[in-house]
Amino acid sequence: MRNLGAEVIHYGEHFGIADQYMRDLSEEKGYKYINAVEETQLYAGVGTYTLEIIEDLPDVDVIIVPVGGGSGACGTCITAKSINPKIEVIGVQSERAPAAYNSWKSGDLVQAEMASIAEGLATNKGYEPAQTILREMLDDFILVSDEEMEDAIVLYLEHTRNLVEHAGAASLAAAIKMKGRLKNRKVVIVASGGNLSMEHLLRAIERYKD
Repeated sequence: MRNLGAEVIHYGEHFGIADQYMRDLSEEKGYKYINAVEETQLYAGVGTYTLEIIEDLPDVDVIIVPVGGGSGACGTCITAKSINPKIEVIGVQSERAPAAYNSWKSGDLVQAEMASIAEGLATNKGYEPAQTILREMLDDFILVSDEEMEDAIVLYLEHTRNLVEHAGAASLAAAIKMKGRLKNRKVVIVASGGNLSMEHLLRAIERYKD
């Protein structure tokens, strides 16, 4: 982004703080504000990977997708259900940052504390229109622990040689948690990020060794 001339600002400890800062800055400066969860055109953009999934595996039964604010899950739901309503879409979030899960479960936008190491899943509140779409189209929603995501990180690295961050490993962690339910079904697990620090990688490996 910097190479293209953009000014990159790092602000706040989590997405919610950065989001509010950008809203305030946009109002003050007259900028066009684009929220990663509220901009429905982004749902269409991220939904294209679901098109690729179905093109490669037309008889897929289940797609498991990480959920932070919900844009990726919305794109997956809309695309998959439009092509084949029988495809089951399951969301997964950290149990230590469950705002989207709690909002989906309760039917209201709620806030939740965040204590998760999974930065890509760490939102502190539910968002619209994502929650309306997820309540209508998401088949199930699973919570996983940070430790389960760490184990999945190492499994990815050991067996596929892919380096994923906690958010990217969440779908595999959920699949392992649901392995009995998924038996004999064709399952796609979405690995949505590889921004893992050396510190967090070493922590996951040490846990695996223990």
